[in-house]
Amino acid sequence: MRPVFATKPRPTYRRSLHRRRAARQDNLQALGSTVGMPLFLQRQPSAANVTQQDESEPETLPTSGIQNIVEPLPNLEGEGESYTTVVYGNSLRLQGRTRARFSNSFLTENVVTAPAEGCEGCRASNCVHVTGTLVSTFTVTTTVTLPSVADFPHLTSCQQQRVQDAIDTVLAPHEQQHVSAFQTYNGTVSPPFDLTICRGRFAAQIQAMHNSLQSSRRSAAQGASDALDPFHFDVDLNC
Repeated sequence: MRPVFATKPRPTYRRSLHRRRAARQDNLQALGSTVGMPLFLQRQPSAANVTQQDESEPETLPTSGIQNIVEPLPNLEGEGESYTTVVYGNSLRLQGRTRARFSNSFLTENVVTAPAEGCEGCRASNCVHVTGTLVSTFTVTTTVTLPSVADFPHLTSCQQQRVQDAIDTVLAPHEQQHVSAFQTYNGTVSPPFDLTICRGRFAAQIQAMHNSLQSSRRSAAQGASDALDPFHFDVDLNC
C-alpha cells in the first residue's frame, strides 16, 4: 500500500505568469505597434505630452544678439518764421530822387548846294558843296520823388513833424537843385555848317553833327547834377 503524503498548496505560478502577461500586454498597448522596432524609434511622446505641446503658444526665436530694424526718418528742410523790425535810433536818414528824361530834335535851314570837286567815294556829278544852318533843340523833363511821413508809421507825433519839416525845408530844395542842373540841357543851338561831301552822305553827316551836340550837352547837365551828391540828411528824432 502506497503511503499517502500530505500535499502542499501549489504555488501561484500560473497567477503570476498571468499577471506578467497582462502587464506586458498593457505595455504593448501603450507603445502601440512598436514591437520589433528599434528602441530609439519606440521612444515616442505620450498622447498627453503631444496634446500639451499642440496647445502651447508658438515657439519664438530668441532675440538676444539681434538688433531691431527701424525704418529711418527722412531729412527735413524748412523755414522758420520771419520777423521784421524797424529801428531808427536818434536820427533818420532821408533821401529823395530826381529822374530826368532827355529828348532832342534837329532841322536844317538856308541850305545852299553847289557843284564841287574832290569828293571821295562817289562820282564827280554827286560831289557837292553845301552850306546852311543846323538847328538843334534839346528838352528835359524831370520827376522828383520825396519820402513821405506815412512811410514811417512807427514815429511819434513829434518825430513825424520833424520829418515833415526836414522834407519841406531841406530835402525838397536839394532835389530842386538837381532839377535846375538837368534843365541846363534845355535850349536850342543853331551852328552853321559848310560841307564838301557826296550828296548821298549829307543826311548822315548832319545827323552826326546833331548827335555830337546832344551828347556834349547831356553830359554837361548830368555832370552838374552829379556834383550835388552824395547828399544825406539825418533828422534828429530825439524829441
